[in-house]
Amino acid sequence: MTTVFECSLHGHISNKLKAKLLDRLIGICGTHPIPIFEHEIGFIPTIQTPEGPLRNEDVSLKLKSPIEEDDLTKRQWTLCQFGHPETRTGRTVTLRPVLYSKISVGDALKFMNVLGYSYAFEFAKKGIIFTFRDILKISITQIFKLEVQHDVSKLIPFDPKQNWIVEVTTIPSQQDQVDFLCTELKSFGDSLKGILNLYHVEHLILQNKIHYS
Repeated sequence: MTTVFECSLHGHISNKLKAKLLDRLIGICGTHPIPIFEHEIGFIPTIQTPEGPLRNEDVSLKLKSPIEEDDLTKRQWTLCQFGHPETRTGRTVTLRPVLYSKISVGDALKFMNVLGYSYAFEFAKKGIIFTFRDILKISITQIFKLEVQHDVSKLIPFDPKQNWIVEVTTIPSQQDQVDFLCTELKSFGDSLKGILNLYHVEHLILQNKIHYS
């Protein structure tokens, strides 16, 4: 199976600035957004590598499904595997190998157990998505905790300040397209300056520590 890569930038924005960001995105993308409502469940190996450098080689997996407002129990799961972000010096976007595979039949949760994985966390994500030139996806979402495991009918905002998470992601592409996509992604991020600053993963971690402390 050919390895594909995904480039991304991240940030967050307050409710106060959201409308201004939407106006900018409508102008840049030339389209209006579509709603998104998703359920995500994270899994870790049931038997983990002992603590130490080798544990970084453990692969975490995630199940992701859209949620239908008229049937909150219906799921069409996609299995997601995310590799570790590239640590190349000078890279100004997050770059990591990815693998997406739809689970069309059977019980996805039992399948994860068969793979040797155990439940770790879950959340719901709700908001909107823009697309740009069929190569970038711009999501503006809020994260919600579930009161009851796997039940999205009762959600609790993860951030009491109700800020919005912004993620700009490229389409999964082969290695020879990475440099082009990184350039496009960086250029798009620059077009949002003055309203929103986007960061690659190392800067995002720092920003979140400052913002939520």
